Amino acid sequence: MKTIVSIVLITFIILGPVWASAPAENAARGKTETILNTAVYYIDTVLVHTLASLDLVASSPEARCGDWQGIKLYLRRLASIVPGVYFFVLPDGNYYSVEKDYTNLNLRNRGYFDSLFAGNQVKGYPIYSRSTGKKSALMAAPIMVDGKATGALGASVFLEELRLILSRMLVLPRNYTWFVLNEKGNTMLDRDSDFIFMNPLAGGSPSLREAVSEALNHDNGVMHYELDGIIRHARYRKLPTMDWWMVLAKMEDAEMPAPIPLNLSLERFIPALRDSLHRIDGSLKRAIEKSTVDVTQEDEIRSLLSDIIGENPAVVNACYVDSRGVMRQIEPRDYVNFENSDISAQEHVGAMRKTPQPIFSNGFTAAEGFIAMSVARPLYDAKKKNVGSLSVLLRPELLVAPLLKASVLPDDYELWIMQPNGMIIYDKDSEEIGRMLFSDALYAKHESLLALGRKIVSVPEGKDRYIFLAPGLREKVIKHAVWQTVRLHGQEWRVVLAYRPYE
Repeated sequence: MKTIVSIVLITFIILGPVWASAPAENAARGKTETILNTAVYYIDTVLVHTLASLDLVASSPEARCGDWQGIKLYLRRLASIVPGVYFFVLPDGNYYSVEKDYTNLNLRNRGYFDSLFAGNQVKGYPIYSRSTGKKSALMAAPIMVDGKATGALGASVFLEELRLILSRMLVLPRNYTWFVLNEKGNTMLDRDSDFIFMNPLAGGSPSLREAVSEALNHDNGVMHYELDGIIRHARYRKLPTMDWWMVLAKMEDAEMPAPIPLNLSLERFIPALRDSLHRIDGSLKRAIEKSTVDVTQEDEIRSLLSDIIGENPAVVNACYVDSRGVMRQIEPRDYVNFENSDISAQEHVGAMRKTPQPIFSNGFTAAEGFIAMSVARPLYDAKKKNVGSLSVLLRPELLVAPLLKASVLPDDYELWIMQPNGMIIYDKDSEEIGRMLFSDALYAKHESLLALGRKIVSVPEGKDRYIFLAPGLREKVIKHAVWQTVRLHGQEWRVVLAYRPYE
């Protein structure tokens, strides 16, 4: 055991500086090929060393005997070096993570699972978590005992964090861009995070598709393509160990798009939020209306739920709840352990059983520990008898974040969303989400904020001012606030935009 610990600690020592101290380069000073090579070897080193560390831990006595607490000590150290979700998965798909211990979630239906438990490593499998909105690259190693995989260790490396490090490392002028593709053409990293997991082979311009198709057949070279009316000249190189290719491109001189003006307003944001909620509800409605599903046929229910999930990226999961309030089927299959759970005690489930009608629930704490809400609609059989409901689970941050980005919220503006009962369901500061404005000790001494909250609850729109602590500061500041309301099925969200007028 001491030998394994020593080896793992050496690996940590090697890997730590690689992640934390990316070499500084500047496109204005260095050559394109040098910059490309530096970034390529950096990405490869981070991921390969992560996998090597997992492989070493997999050979430890703790891993071989399935001792989670012992495994956790190793994985926690790795997580402190390379940000991501680190886990130990069992042959039945259930798994433990450093953050949550036993998760009660299941990975059995993930695309990499069977290969992993056949004894193969996983290198860079794209993972998107619906519950967190995190995009990751999975590195995983099986735990082999007597030629059989008795478990596996994995690290879902956060791609956004890796992207930010590369952006700081490259310091590229605006007429340069870069991206990293896997062997299937999926974008794993990009200077613009919105493009991560998009595939230029499916959605790029004809010249980009042709250039990418050619590049994926070679280890390095040059490529030229047109995108958005601008010609781009690029160099590419395959990572030494990973089946990933990095492309570094310079755009021909052209008038660059002007930055989007800082024109966020409730008049723009409110319709976008309302449309998003109604689009999800409408998707649920259409799925039920066009369906002739027999609830006694599990495959039909799962197909219907999968269709709903496929149409709504902001939805965490979709489920069928029977007329007794028992959750029978749920998609995606990560949540299989929750099937056949009696959730009749949940407020919105009880309301649906009493009066079958469309519901948008209050916020509640989901099984994974975040504040969520449910949109649900009743389901009927061929004889028009109510046989339960279909519902989707929403996480407000995942719904709101892309809308805010599109609206370009200035740094000195704050947007928060509150239910009429005082629950904060969205705030830039995640620590405030789920708090009750009128009863939480955090707000008890801020009478002007509480007075504003009471006014916000009493009327659907308005404006006022209040005194509160500025983010990161100790002194109190005056803030102005305006608010409007978004409604769905009788539920209301008060959307508040606050700013400091004297800055």
